[in-house]
Amino acid sequence: MAESKSLRLAGNGAVSADNQQGFDLCEQLWKRRNGLGKHADNNWVPRCFTFHGSVLCYYECEDFEDADPSRPRGRIDLIRDETKASYVDEKKPGAPTQYLIVLQIFVLGGIERKWKMCANSKSQQQRWYEALKQFDGQPTVDVGQQILEALNIGPNTPKGPSRRVSSAGKFVHKLRKTSSAFTFPEDVMLKGQEHKVETLPMTAEVLFFSLNLLLVFARAGNNDVFWGAVILANLCLYQGIKLKGKEKKKIIDEDESEPGFDFEEDLSDSKTLHPAGSTIPRAKAKPGSDLEKFLSQPNQGPMTVAGTREIARNLHSYEKIPHSYWNGDASVFRVRMGPNYKRTGRKEPSNPALYDLFAVDLIRTEETVRESRDVFTPPVIPGITDTPTGHPYIPPMMIVNCVMPSNEPSMLSPTTDGPSFDVIFYFVISEDTRRQIQDMSSATPAVQLFGDWCRRAENEPNFRGRFKCMCVLDDIEKLDLPALPVPGGIQKYNGKPVLINKSGAFYRRENYIEHRVNVHLFGFIPKKCLYTIQPKFPKMVLNVGFTIEGKDDDEAGATECIFGCGKFFHMDPGAAPDDLGVD
Repeated sequence: MAESKSLRLAGNGAVSADNQQGFDLCEQLWKRRNGLGKHADNNWVPRCFTFHGSVLCYYECEDFEDADPSRPRGRIDLIRDETKASYVDEKKPGAPTQYLIVLQIFVLGGIERKWKMCANSKSQQQRWYEALKQFDGQPTVDVGQQILEALNIGPNTPKGPSRRVSSAGKFVHKLRKTSSAFTFPEDVMLKGQEHKVETLPMTAEVLFFSLNLLLVFARAGNNDVFWGAVILANLCLYQGIKLKGKEKKKIIDEDESEPGFDFEEDLSDSKTLHPAGSTIPRAKAKPGSDLEKFLSQPNQGPMTVAGTREIARNLHSYEKIPHSYWNGDASVFRVRMGPNYKRTGRKEPSNPALYDLFAVDLIRTEETVRESRDVFTPPVIPGITDTPTGHPYIPPMMIVNCVMPSNEPSMLSPTTDGPSFDVIFYFVISEDTRRQIQDMSSATPAVQLFGDWCRRAENEPNFRGRFKCMCVLDDIEKLDLPALPVPGGIQKYNGKPVLINKSGAFYRRENYIEHRVNVHLFGFIPKKCLYTIQPKFPKMVLNVGFTIEGKDDDEAGATECIFGCGKFFHMDPGAAPDDLGVD
């Protein structure tokens, strides 16, 4: 549309094409797309813009004759939102012209979004800038009061004259004061260990329907109305699940106690404990190999110090057997390499693991196992567990207990406990790590970082939360994995680390540290992904590794190293024993 084509049309942003004498401005401008569209190649598109009074609209098409005035693509009332207009006479990369106009819109007391427009000439830029600039500043309409009156909640006081509202914070405060109007009847309650919620009564269903309808109408209005409605809907949901939230918190408190708290469970004589490493076999050494000959000698089997060390020196000398494990190769995992990782982003294959894999257990349970010692006898390994490491915090053995839900997760009824399969790793300190920690000043940065974690994790939740899990699937492209609800599918996340924050629990025992990873506490999407691919486990060759997150501000720098890892061949959770008498 040429600059001279400035239509003046009647109405308040919604007029017929044959009555075009009411708009203050109606012209074609270029608009930068928002959302995912701003990353597209054609992220600047011509739109028809109209401005009347304080209402700014734009339409799908570039000519007003082709637009439906009753259905603008975007609309904002400048007296109802805090805005700021500015212009730039400099051509930005990708912009169609140098005459840029930026309208900043602030909602909920500070959250910012922008409309970016390009004019076709300097005079057109100045004309639109001056029209928008006069509405800079705080809104002049009490949006909160209008919402409360429209919903017929709170006192029905007569509407006074327009006044300035400092921010949407006042509106949120009003909603909080009136939230008691949305308490659900007492028959919304929890039943049984599944923590299910009874069907909501009809009044609540009508309320939810009304709120969703409100969101639809509010979307066409100003931003405070829309976000206010979202907040109101969340307050209603909060009231509906408040009892459930209290129950969930109770479960977490009972389950976790205080991080690092030494919970001495009563292990009575009636509880049968099983030998560690007795529930899933180790793969076989390669037939005819030196390793096979070594392990066949007396007192040199896989569950001995000598056998453990020899296997660690022959990581690739194995023969796959279904549903088995082997020592992992740390170089499969790419980890941070310092110094200056934040600037370089450099990742490289990990150096050899700090601990050697001694054994693995895999079991199924009806509820989560707090510690491995509740089911298994902690390994007693002469020459390792009975020998001090020479460091006050680094133990001779590390146990990692990964608790994964076996049932399909629910978005509306999340649980922190329930049927699970547990994978328990027993790692023993390597000869090289034991040698290094005799003089920490000369130890590698990764060993120093691990020492810091062992020292601080018990009492510092933030440092404990730097525990990372990594999984790498071999030949992932051949597995024909199902589509997952994550961008790029699981292939994109193969080998990506996962930080274990609130889902981790730390236990320091006499000669080992145990760290539990409770996947029940993960979000819905990762649990859904894990459940979706469970049927594919028997086809997978899976590498699992653990490390501590390195940061540039650490004394040891950002260099990481896998401290322990394992490799699973066609692991079948369904074949795991479930009759171990877990209480």
